[in-house]
Amino acid sequence: MTGPAAPTADADADALRRDANARAAARDWPAAAAAFAALAARQPHDASAWIGAAKAYDLAGHPRASHAAALAAQAAGPASWPHALALARLLRQWHEVPALRALADAMQAWRDEAPVHEWVELADLLGREDAHDAALAWLDAALAIDPDLAPAIYLRGTTRLFLGRMHAARADLERAVAIAPHFAHAHWRLTELRAGDPAGAPARVARLREERGKVALGSEHDIHFSYALHAELHDLGEFDAAWEALARGARGKRATLRYDAATDRALMDAIAATCDAGFIAGPGHAGGDDEPTPIFIIGLFRSGTTLLERLLAGHPAIADGGESAGFFARLRLAADHAGPLSPAFLQAAGALDFPALGADFMASQRWRARGRPVWTEKLPSNFLMAGLIARALPRARFVHLRRPPMDVCFSNLRTLYGPIGAYSYDQAEMASYHQAYVRLMAHWREVLGARLLDVDHAALVAQPEAEMRRVLAHAGLEFDARVLDLGARAGAVSTASAAQVRGGIRVPSQPAWWPYRDALRPMAEALGADI
Repeated sequence: MTGPAAPTADADADALRRDANARAAARDWPAAAAAFAALAARQPHDASAWIGAAKAYDLAGHPRASHAAALAAQAAGPASWPHALALARLLRQWHEVPALRALADAMQAWRDEAPVHEWVELADLLGREDAHDAALAWLDAALAIDPDLAPAIYLRGTTRLFLGRMHAARADLERAVAIAPHFAHAHWRLTELRAGDPAGAPARVARLREERGKVALGSEHDIHFSYALHAELHDLGEFDAAWEALARGARGKRATLRYDAATDRALMDAIAATCDAGFIAGPGHAGGDDEPTPIFIIGLFRSGTTLLERLLAGHPAIADGGESAGFFARLRLAADHAGPLSPAFLQAAGALDFPALGADFMASQRWRARGRPVWTEKLPSNFLMAGLIARALPRARFVHLRRPPMDVCFSNLRTLYGPIGAYSYDQAEMASYHQAYVRLMAHWREVLGARLLDVDHAALVAQPEAEMRRVLAHAGLEFDARVLDLGARAGAVSTASAAQVRGGIRVPSQPAWWPYRDALRPMAEALGADI
């Protein structure tokens, strides 16, 4: 007598899949991750199992395992559009840009199976990693199918703006507004192009006021309309109304955020305490002579970092790498630590293998150099990690852009950010963050020594050749006059300065905050600024 037949491998896999999905539905992420990992081990060529494991590991707080599973899914190759799109989200999360580009190319095979709005999502994922050419191709394809799809028109307008195609960007954004007059994000983005159409400002202001009157006070739409109104009214010289719009938008945005200024101050103090001179002098990734050198451009947002990178991009030995979160992504993997930079994260980072971290960063990010000996990493907030970067990458250099406190703080106050800059919607919080940043930069100046170069924004715009000679010497390069020819510069700019920096170097006649000096006295007093 024989017993029941042994279950087949497929039956075992089906059982594992049911178990993994059930645990995921119950939000038991550690158990779901273990089940998906077991399924992937049984069927290593099944990308969907690796994708499930990557998502579950991420939600369970295990970034290293999540990243490894995502790369395994990429190697296995997803078999359908839904799985490919899920993988694209993971690759974007880990800033695996070459892999994301390759996946997007492969997804052309399933394009006809997918709804057009998911083409737009893929384009957005690509654009967020500065893969604007690939994003534009997907958006053009989507709009060939549905010419009136407002989100796609808006995103294409944004992409064209980042690529410097200003007339085409304006046409797209005006069309998005015409199709969906309530589309506050499109109105807001359109104000970035206002310098190219100053005569149209009164009509834009009237339109903004009309549409803002239809939305709830403090809503996301109200916030975007208010920031757009501030920008337009400021240029028109209607400063009382411009301040009202800015104050309204900032109050609305601040109400949506959980932010504690004391936490940021404590973090920066902890960074300085951890990354002292002895720490930075420890072993890191030495690298070889054939390895490109990263130049980290740091400072506060709105300090002039984009302008400096655009100038450096004119040098034949330098590749502009853009605002990359590549170092923090590799740091998270090395520490296997979820969440943002924090004192707990720093404690975990203290035990890292920094030579391995530096080697991993260079292996994963050197594509940004595009074969050139130097590339720029222009994420201003890397000033928080300068000590960790310096330890991991002994050959890295830092250029710090700085502006007068009132100038840079007001520029932050009047900028509507996405998930960053939570400190920038309240005068006292902005001043507190600035003061903590100043203290941390003084610490870096002491412990980094000659590896850190300070550049004053005012000097850069007033005497660009002299300052660029200093910067290039700091990078170990000879001066090249082509760095001064911004008008000949191609390439993408994906920051809040995307339109402004295309206009060349400008020396303002007076600070932008001057008309609001009475309203800004709380921030000025906190900064110790004499106005």
